[in-house]
Amino acid sequence: MKWPVSFLGPIVLFAAGCGDDVTTRSPSADTAAVAFLGRSAPDDAVSIAAVVERLAGTKTDADSDTNECVVQGVIYAGEHDPFQTDSAVFLMSELPDPTHGDGTLDHADNCPFCKRRAEKATKAMVEFRGDDGELISTPADELFGLTKGDRVTVTGHCRFDEAMNLVTIQATKIYNARANAMN
Repeated sequence: MKWPVSFLGPIVLFAAGCGDDVTTRSPSADTAAVAFLGRSAPDDAVSIAAVVERLAGTKTDADSDTNECVVQGVIYAGEHDPFQTDSAVFLMSELPDPTHGDGTLDHADNCPFCKRRAEKATKAMVEFRGDDGELISTPADELFGLTKGDRVTVTGHCRFDEAMNLVTIQATKIYNARANAMN
């Protein structure tokens, strides 16, 4: 999947801001990993599309309980690195369609139907913040032992930006069976 440059620019700017959000005062990597890494994923996880359907046209206040979500997806940004290098932020895409092809990312990358679907699909930017509200400065792949292509479930506060077609999840937990096995 290729992201058009016009789509990537706003995401990078949105994720990076002016640099004021990233701080070295964040909790240590070990403390953050323990605080955010969940052992058993909830059964009520939904797709990114289901979150968009629920939040579209509603006011999404970061402090509202109505914006709580449990989302499952795959850490993936096509040919681009889904991980921010200076903070605990990554991009998550919809899971490949298990009813079409073999449900793998390789199939999704090589099937014209799946590529079109993925290009139009809403992405989710998952961010991890310390108690001070600042982004944790350790990259999420290092923090949680994640890799591109991992299937994850994330709980947190969700906002949907219709203009950018982007869900932002301020994560409270992340669940990944492979990462849990490593810790």
